Amino acid sequence: MKKNPRFQLVQTGEQTMRWRLLGGNNVSLGSAPADYPRAEECLVAIAWLSTNISELTSDFSHLSGGRWRWRLHTGDRVVAIATHAYGRRIEAQRGLDRFRSATTEAAIGEGIETIADWRRKYRRDSGGHSPNRSP
Repeated sequence: MKKNPRFQLVQTGEQTMRWRLLGGNNVSLGSAPADYPRAEECLVAIAWLSTNISELTSDFSHLSGGRWRWRLHTGDRVVAIATHAYGRRIEAQRGLDRFRSATTEAAIGEGIETIADWRRKYRRDSGGHSPNRSP
């Protein structure tokens, strides 16, 4: 059974979230460049992205250590970013192509799951305490 690409909302803070796009194999293909205060705003951004994906321009950045990342933007506003770095520019281009294709295939609306960012579990404040611990 082939799984389709899908959008997912990730809770990144107490009252913030961000969308990401997963491929059929559950690999993260790209995400929002910033957090949103509400799920509704994430859903509006997803719908806008899906409608305008063919009009967006891309650029690539080369990070220290030889890693490449892509960004999609409209004018000076970045609307999507690679969720991981690639070893070669051609791999980053292929990742962007997969993202563009998956954006048009992914369902929008009902059924988009929301998860908690697992990395929040391990964050500590300056005193070494987890803000996520139980009282």
